Amino acid sequence: MICYNCGNVLTNSDFCSHCGMDVSVYKRIVRLSNTYYNEGLTKAKNRDLSGAADTLRRSVKLNKRNVDARNLLGLVYFEMGETVQAFSEWVMSTNIQPDNNPADRYLVAIQQEKGKVDELNHTIKKFNVALNYAQTGTDDMAIIQLKKVLNQNPNFIKAYQLLALLYTKNGQYERAKRTIKKSMKIDKCNPLSIRYLREIDEYLEDERKNDPDKRMERRRSLRGVMVDRPYLSGNDTIIPKNDFKDALTGAQSILHIIIGILLGAALVYFIVTPARIASVTDKVGDTKVEYNQKMAIKNSTISELQNQVESLKKERNTLKTSLAQYTDTGNTVSANYSNLLEAVNLYLKKDYDKSAKAFQKVDSKMKMDSTSFTAVYEAMSNQLSGKIEKGAFDDGMTAYESADYKNAIEQFKKCVEVNKNNDEALYYLAYSYQKNGDSKKAEETFKKLVDEFPDSDFYTKAKNQLPDSGDNGDNGDNGGNE
Repeated sequence: MICYNCGNVLTNSDFCSHCGMDVSVYKRIVRLSNTYYNEGLTKAKNRDLSGAADTLRRSVKLNKRNVDARNLLGLVYFEMGETVQAFSEWVMSTNIQPDNNPADRYLVAIQQEKGKVDELNHTIKKFNVALNYAQTGTDDMAIIQLKKVLNQNPNFIKAYQLLALLYTKNGQYERAKRTIKKSMKIDKCNPLSIRYLREIDEYLEDERKNDPDKRMERRRSLRGVMVDRPYLSGNDTIIPKNDFKDALTGAQSILHIIIGILLGAALVYFIVTPARIASVTDKVGDTKVEYNQKMAIKNSTISELQNQVESLKKERNTLKTSLAQYTDTGNTVSANYSNLLEAVNLYLKKDYDKSAKAFQKVDSKMKMDSTSFTAVYEAMSNQLSGKIEKGAFDDGMTAYESADYKNAIEQFKKCVEVNKNNDEALYYLAYSYQKNGDSKKAEETFKKLVDEFPDSDFYTKAKNQLPDSGDNGDNGDNGGNE
């Protein structure tokens, strides 16, 4: 990983060793981009091409220089038949990394095949023509064009989906199902293909149940309201009847006219009007269904976008928190480095006493993400342990004699941390606790001295301070004078 500011190779530290830039957030972004790339690679191996494309788009959005993710996204697009988008990703990849880029091989391999690029371009043009036919209702021509497209580009997912939709519209459900299953062999988890397959299965189930009402309703929803009626071919002949009757009288003519009017009115009332009402009702129902579908799609899209917003907000808050933590501790980290460097500098000048005092200022409990810091700290600790022990003991005695028991406790604790066998420092640490009013800590320290150092010169005095010794007199000052 290289620094985005100076281009130098980064170490495990959150700061660039060359320019000093804080790269902690940048590292998180790059790691998240790589995580999306690995997830997209897994989905691509499992033939979830649409899911892989979505994940890889997130990866390159976070890190546009992620060449591996961009190349894989191009391969996924190419496998789905989206050649233009595939070429775009590979060209951008070669611009980002001109040398040793696998995208060069992909582009050269396609260009070396004679007529391959022209064939792919013609495929896209034919698909657009088929789409135009489908939108204008010329389904037969659209189906012919889509078959030509799939012969030239058998992996074009959108062509399979449009062809299946046209078959479904014309009631050819078995063909539609076979077509959509071919597309799912290429992209197993394509959401649109799964939706089409589910709806086709519902249509087939209605066909098996031989439910004419549902069948007619579905055909109306797909093709508009249709009225089944017989058609005449070019060979059919209409033969008029040659029935001649005697001329009717005036009264009979009037009666027939009245009967015709009544029959016409009845025909309009009982046949034409219900048909028109049914037609309007069907149109209203179709409009409601279309509206509900659009609302469902919009609600689904809104829900997905809201989830993405919530996820991005969480990531942003996490990154802000991390950045704030690093900003707050930046000065302390710098001070720790400065103290260690000062101790090393004084040690090299053979001023061991000052070096030990400077080394005592280094906070060993602070988390420092640097192996070099840890190694130097441990080496200096081994070299200055005796100096640190003596310096801490002397400072502790000085503080003890001046009744600064709190400081004395800190110094004696440092002395004991460096050398756990320093019974004298442990003895005065216990008295410092006692003088500072912490009788519980004092008793624990006296007991530790009695248990661990039975041969110590301070054994008897420490034992006398324990509750079960029978002598709880304060001999701290006497002990200090010794």
